[in-house]
Amino acid sequence: MTILNPLLASIILSITSANLYATTELLFIGDQNFTTGDKFQETEIGGLSGIVYDKKAKKLLAISDDKSKVNETRFYEFDIIMSEKSFQVKPTGVVKLKDNNGKFFKLGKADFEGITLFNNDILVSSEGPYRALLPATPEFYRFSRSGEFKEMLPIPEKFLPPKKNQTQKLSGSRDNKSFETLSTSIDGKTVYLGSEEALFQDGDMTTISYASTVRIVQYQNLKPSKEFAYKLEKIEAIKSADLSPPDTGLVDIAAIDDKIFYTLERSYIPFSNKNIIRIYKCTINELTTDISKIGSLKNADYSSVHKELVADLDNYLVKMSPQELDNVEGITLGPTLPNGNRSLIVVSDNNFGKGQRTLFMAFEIKTAN
Repeated sequence: MTILNPLLASIILSITSANLYATTELLFIGDQNFTTGDKFQETEIGGLSGIVYDKKAKKLLAISDDKSKVNETRFYEFDIIMSEKSFQVKPTGVVKLKDNNGKFFKLGKADFEGITLFNNDILVSSEGPYRALLPATPEFYRFSRSGEFKEMLPIPEKFLPPKKNQTQKLSGSRDNKSFETLSTSIDGKTVYLGSEEALFQDGDMTTISYASTVRIVQYQNLKPSKEFAYKLEKIEAIKSADLSPPDTGLVDIAAIDDKIFYTLERSYIPFSNKNIIRIYKCTINELTTDISKIGSLKNADYSSVHKELVADLDNYLVKMSPQELDNVEGITLGPTLPNGNRSLIVVSDNNFGKGQRTLFMAFEIKTAN
């Protein structure tokens, strides 16, 4: 076994990060669909809200936000077969998650949305619809690779839901709009946890005329270290009246290092039944403000992370079958392709709806020479 000099290893990692960040475009490799109702090992494949590639096991892991309604809380393992011209995923395992009592989670207790790796463990974020019939709260879990509970990880108090008797000057996460976003950097040292929409104290949610700002927490050694502001894009204008308001948010991150990451933004326009899915590359530079000590972003002076559009998934519809997107919520850096470029994979949450599907899409990250 060859052991690299630590300095040389650091230089190689920096070059790899720089190349990944120098993305010029995403080249579509392929897509695969699972129909709502498809089963594997006596569970229904669905609700896939977050994904992560396990390089050691050469598996793609996908967390389900089932909330124990259809089957127990779980994540799936998939084999990936891919090259620059082909892509296929095949379910190979189901890992059911257990609570701190060693039992499966009760109905509605956990709303798992994000998944990532930390050393040999699994980190999972729970969004927590606290106004649901079976309420849950935003939480951050650590499990063993086999699904055994290990610990609850700390989250900044500002993300906790409003207190029950709080009616004015609301603060905290909005209902069902908190921790969708979770990722670990390539070197395994930095973890990102982000909310889907703005906290109450930070301003209104995004509309066709207003772009809200969400917070991304950066963890070092599994402890909150810094927070950064991320500005969402405005929702596309609605041409016709609709009783159902459009929905948008930051739904996942694919981290490269402690400065660079890809983000996935998703909007849903009910009237046209249209999903708008876009991928951005983001950087934290010397101008980016650590907002962890800023209680409210309203009227505050700060600089958000820099973001640049990498891909609008509408541009790949002509190569897909069927030629439509679904509720894409998860993104991860995938395996390295035979030509040496890295892959990027996204997945959709079918909400266990008969009119939806589980959609996987794979891309080659083309970088500048």
